[in-house]
Amino acid sequence: MNRWAIFAFFLVSGCLGPRVQNVYLDPVRQLPPAWLFSGVGPEQDVKTARYLGKFKITYYWVVEEKDYPSSRSVPLYTTDGSLLGRFSASFVNDFKTESAARLKDGTCLSYLKKQNRAQVVKKFLGHGGYTLTELKSVAVDPKVIPLGSTIYIPQAENVVVEGKRLNGIFYAHDIGSAVDGKHIDIFIGKKSNMAAFASAGLKSSGSVDVYILE
Repeated sequence: MNRWAIFAFFLVSGCLGPRVQNVYLDPVRQLPPAWLFSGVGPEQDVKTARYLGKFKITYYWVVEEKDYPSSRSVPLYTTDGSLLGRFSASFVNDFKTESAARLKDGTCLSYLKKQNRAQVVKKFLGHGGYTLTELKSVAVDPKVIPLGSTIYIPQAENVVVEGKRLNGIFYAHDIGSAVDGKHIDIFIGKKSNMAAFASAGLKSSGSVDVYILE
């Protein structure tokens, strides 16, 4: 093979062979790879999704009165000051922590921390006029993620909870006194639903990647 043939061989190889880019991209500003959004559905615009980094993940749930002792030692009052009833101390304590509860008769309650009152609701209350949807609503630090934002957690895609396959999309509908900085708190409805996340590797206080869809 003469030298011109060798030169032509390497020229063609260089044009058709694989290319490697050694360019650094700021992870906060770069767009996520398209494959991360394979399950979010066509209604979501992911072209301007922005990576926010690693976040701590925790869960909150609906406190069920039926799961607690039947003692009636601690009173709960409604927003107008009326006595709602007396309940076990452990139920009231957990209700005030999780801010959502269901009584034995099916009545749903949201806890208003500033007033230290319970409110009877049809849908559990989030913050700023939002209501909570289980497996979709999350509490955030609004200094990091604005309320109303749509976020994507790739590790949560395809987690199956009670026969429902999640797509990794959640909505910032709530805040919490313990939710500070890079911290996501997912409203899971039933406390037992946390086991599905744990079995998928999403244990409470673990870390996940978070993208915001703008």
